[in-house]
Formats: sequence, structure tokens, C-alpha cells
Amino acid sequence: MSRKILIIKSSSMGDVIHALPVAFDIKQAQPDAEVHWVVEESFADIPDLSPFVDRKILTAFRRWRKHPLARQTRSEFSDLKRLLRHEKYDCVIDIQGLMRSALVARLSGAESWGYSKDTIREPLASRFYTHTLPVAESLRPVRRYRTMVSRVLGYDIDPENPRYGLKVKPTPPAGVSGPYAALAVNTSRAEKLWPQSRWIDVVRELRKEGLQSVLFWGNDDERRRVEEIACGVENAVIMPRSSLKALAQTIAGACCLAGVDTGLTHLGAALGVPSVGIIVGTSAELFSLVSEKACATVGDKGVVPDAVEVLGALHAVMNSQWSSEQ
Repeated sequence: MSRKILIIKSSSMGDVIHALPVAFDIKQAQPDAEVHWVVEESFADIPDLSPFVDRKILTAFRRWRKHPLARQTRSEFSDLKRLLRHEKYDCVIDIQGLMRSALVARLSGAESWGYSKDTIREPLASRFYTHTLPVAESLRPVRRYRTMVSRVLGYDIDPENPRYGLKVKPTPPAGVSGPYAALAVNTSRAEKLWPQSRWIDVVRELRKEGLQSVLFWGNDDERRRVEEIACGVENAVIMPRSSLKALAQTIAGACCLAGVDTGLTHLGAALGVPSVGIIVGTSAELFSLVSEKACATVGDKGVVPDAVEVLGALHAVMNSQWSSEQ
């Protein structure tokens, strides 16, 4: 009889992407397992990218906490509990490690696993699980998630070679007729931004090499930023605000991607697009790109690479990918 397994990794975008190799691992080790995934409604498109996730279950804690006593909040929360209990999971594994995710594990009424109090972001959450395991926070996220789940389910992994196995139809955006580069210039944290002047240098150089640049935005500030980068630079295309599914299709069709430490950059790496991550405000050791194919990370916390270094890394990953496909 197949096991029904619930994975809880609901946010943020980059973290959910980093967790997707877990679904691949489970199906490789236990092909008959049924994998369900808890994700915040804002990131609902991400589990759909993996053919190894059988069902997604949506939460809306970011919205619920704004109106915790509202009738709609109470109704949706009750529906969530009823759904989780109805599924009768054999195993619930919380790889988020927050109070809200631990609450979901408890609501399921099933046997649950989470991080130990010494290795979890919110120690109180460890009291909500049936079992806890110590998995070092110092591990890179992809490896940490895979380690946790493999220990719970009792299979081995190759820790150095995660597999995503994502399935996305490459779809060039409107206004693009030839090869293009995807540029993820925006992030929610200002300290992770790369200077606009250096992005302009990259766009201009890519144009000389025959590549259009496609830029993305998600709010008014981000739209202004990409407009300032694209202003006066031929061959730059600004995508309209789009769903994560549409963004994934556009990125999948790119010949390369460069981006700051943000979800779209990690998505490009997960899709196997030759990708370069630009790290300036976080740890390069923890948040460098992870891919099945060619990728690179430049910079580090407090170390801001110049445009020449980024372009050199882009050329290197594209050449590496081309060579591996011959």
C-alpha cells in the first residue's frame, strides 16, 4: 500500500524552490508514494512545476494574520483543518520550521516530524511535532531539506547532486523574436540589490552580442527600477506583471539568466537555465545557486562584483552548457 506524505514548505519563493528536490528524492526512493505539499497561496504555482508533487494544499497565513478574527479567516482555517484530517496522512514532515507551519502539522492529526529545538528557527515550534530531528541550520537550504526528509523516510541521497526534474514549457515573451537573457534585477530587500548602472552595462553588452534582455517586476517600485534600467537601452524588454507560471515559462526559454539573490534567480537555476547569481547582501556560501546544469555565483555579503565579472560568469556558464550538450 502506498504511503501518503505531506511536505510543509510554504514560503518564501526561493525557499520553496530550494525544497523541490525533496519531491524528486521521494519518488525515486518510493515510487508509489503520494506526495502532497503545503504552500502559501502567493506561491501556489511553484509546486505545480514539479511532476513529483501529486497535490498542493494552500494556506493563507500572510492574509489571515491581517484579519485573524474575520469570518472568512475562521472559515478558511476550519476548511484547512478539515481537509488535512480527511487526507489521513501516513507521515507529515515540516521543513519550514516556523510556528505557523508547525501548527499545520498539528492540525493534520497525523504523526509528524520537524527540526529539534536546537536546530529550528522558532524553538517553540518543535513542541508541536510527534518527533524531532537535529539537522544543522548551517547546511545550505537544499541539502538541509533533503537531509531532513531522507532521514525521516529512511532512504539515502547524493547530497552533492540534487535533482529538480521540473517540467515547464519554454515560452518567449511578446516582443522577443530571437535569443534573450532573463535578468532578475529586483528583490524585496534593498541590501540585496545590485547597482542599476551595472545592470545597464550588462544590458548594453548583451545587446552587442545579439541578445535581448528581458526584465521582470512585481510592484510599482520594481517597475520603476526596470524602467530606469531599460530607458535609453535598445533591445531591453520589460515583461508585464505576470503569474509565477508565466514567469517560469519565460525564464525557461532564455539562453541565460543573471539575477540577485531572489526567487526568480533560483528558479532559473532550478530550471537548468545557465544562470549567474549576484550576491551582495547575503552569504554566498549559504545562498549560491544550485542547479543540475551550469550555474555560478559571484560576489558575497559586502562584496559587490562589477559588470565585467558578471558578464564573464555568464559567458562561462553558457559555454559550459553548450559544451555539455555536444
